[in-house]
Amino acid sequence: MPTLWIVHRDPRLRSAIARLAGASEQAVLGGPGDPAFDSVPPAEVVLLGLAEDFESELQFAHRAKPRLPGATWILLAERGRVADAERLFDTLDPEILGYPPDAGALRERIRSAPDRRGPSPLPLSQRPSRDALGSRFARWFADLELPELLRALDPQLTDVSVLITGEPGTGRALMARYIHAFGGKTAGAFAEVVCTALTSPEELQAAVSAAVRGLPARPAGTLCLADVDRLAPAAQHRLRTWIDFAPPPEVRRAGIARWIGTAREPASLEPGLRQLLGVFCLQIPPLRERRQAIAPLANETARAWCRARGARPRRIDPQALAVLEQYPWPGNLRELESVIARTLSAGTADPVRVADLQYEGGAFTPDLALEPDASIPTEPVVEATVEATTEAIADAVIEEPLPPIAEAHFDDGDEPIAQALLEETEAETAREHEELLEVEPEESSDASLRRLAAAVAHEVRNPLSTIRTFAQLLPERYQDSEFRQQFAELVDQDVLRIEDVVTRLGRLAALAPPKREPVDVAALLEQVLEDRRGVIREQRLVVLRELDTREPRAVGDTDQLRFAFEALLNGCLAIVPERGDVYVASRHHEAGLHGSPSVRVLVRLRAPEHKAQLPGEPAEPSPAGLSPAENDLELAIAETIVRAQGGAFAVDASDRRETVIVLDLRA
Repeated sequence: MPTLWIVHRDPRLRSAIARLAGASEQAVLGGPGDPAFDSVPPAEVVLLGLAEDFESELQFAHRAKPRLPGATWILLAERGRVADAERLFDTLDPEILGYPPDAGALRERIRSAPDRRGPSPLPLSQRPSRDALGSRFARWFADLELPELLRALDPQLTDVSVLITGEPGTGRALMARYIHAFGGKTAGAFAEVVCTALTSPEELQAAVSAAVRGLPARPAGTLCLADVDRLAPAAQHRLRTWIDFAPPPEVRRAGIARWIGTAREPASLEPGLRQLLGVFCLQIPPLRERRQAIAPLANETARAWCRARGARPRRIDPQALAVLEQYPWPGNLRELESVIARTLSAGTADPVRVADLQYEGGAFTPDLALEPDASIPTEPVVEATVEATTEAIADAVIEEPLPPIAEAHFDDGDEPIAQALLEETEAETAREHEELLEVEPEESSDASLRRLAAAVAHEVRNPLSTIRTFAQLLPERYQDSEFRQQFAELVDQDVLRIEDVVTRLGRLAALAPPKREPVDVAALLEQVLEDRRGVIREQRLVVLRELDTREPRAVGDTDQLRFAFEALLNGCLAIVPERGDVYVASRHHEAGLHGSPSVRVLVRLRAPEHKAQLPGEPAEPSPAGLSPAENDLELAIAETIVRAQGGAFAVDASDRRETVIVLDLRA
């Protein structure tokens, strides 16, 4: 049975109520003015008998309520005075029973009273919106250090007011909702009132009353006053009186415990109101002062947009990111998020280039976005100049048809698909064998290092951001065993992910200067593919191999090239959706590497074709496309090793449904 207080003026009636309630010896019995209630453990259920004018009981509830924020109150009133009890004990949200109550019903109500010793678990219906709130918060504010925010999230300070300042679009409303959701009780109500310069004191009171009307009386509720600095002085004075002394009855009944104000110009606030609201003051800088955050924000927003629609992530190329970084963003985060959403909705380009950017239905043209600063280095998305189209690249790698040594991994039912694809590849190769892939001289090591660093940042940023958010919540929700279990599992998964990144980087950093020895590229690729047969079968991929065994030898370090091919194939197999296909080819090329002989390796990835819909059949979802962005680290490792061997590396991901990777090794 929950911890029980039984309160009544008449000692005889207290004993009678205790018998009706089936109270244990641990129950505390006393009158409304009994000082013993100030020193005993807090109650989980208060059984309060009402008598005469209710004044003593009202005084008891007024004194005890701050000590019992999560208690269940059961009031026993004469049947003709139930309405009076509802009116006078309005902020308790009590259950009122007629006296004398039925013993069975009373005991059931006491037993079923929720255990309020810790935060109530969040219902399933509210978890998606809370997760979305936390995800957007981490995305928008990951680069900011806001010490006052941690204090505002302290569960012991849920009644302390907060003032959030910043320009429109900087995320003030998001910050307010985050503080409410993660800095108070899960079940607390949230009400928002939008303030304007024309809002009179009477209109402000009506708006506040309307905002909280119908909200259940819950602990740690929040009333957010948006653009509070726009209120006229008279309305600000009225608001200060409410916060300093007593809010309107509707606010008291709704159990509002915290006031949050958002303001663009805090200097416009009445000094007294600014001091009351700004116990914790959070200032969010405009986006133009956070230029280093624009590229990560744009990429994370694009990933979140795709993830919400079940699509493969799409990336934004460095030149487009440079354009976004130079734009002043008067609408701040909201405007950036709108541009990304409009751009991704308007087309399927991957990567998204400057010409693909959309702004309010039109192109994000140079008169809207400043031209990239010439001093800012921009990296080409494709690391080599490709004169042929993507289709021509796939067809032209082999100068002449090779013997049919390609192999497809498939289940019996997939054999016609694989055979048709192989025949198509060989026919295209024979038709286009005169065209060659032209590769520019290798890029500087600085550019390769920048890409590697960007890939590492991409792999590590997300788990660190998630761990940081959960760690901030741990003190508040430590009593929640489900949260602790979730936190432990999440940290374990993300730490393993980071450890994997560190292990791969450590292996890369430990490489000695490459040896110069003959390497059988065909045999090496064959072995790496064979090691991944399980993954291929699990994803039901069609993998075709057309490897040159007549002149397969390149000059390089066998172990290091195995590492490069492992990284390359790991990344490629992760990119391709289920039932997609992978084409791997190698060929000796007399002038493939800047006019010198090379062994050229091509990997072509294709998403599965969309099955034609027959009349009467339900529509199938559009198949997922391809994007190397989510596997940049694997590709960056492969590129780093290949370039260290004196080779060249190129990626063409301009077609959403096809990605081509080409590398040349010295022969």
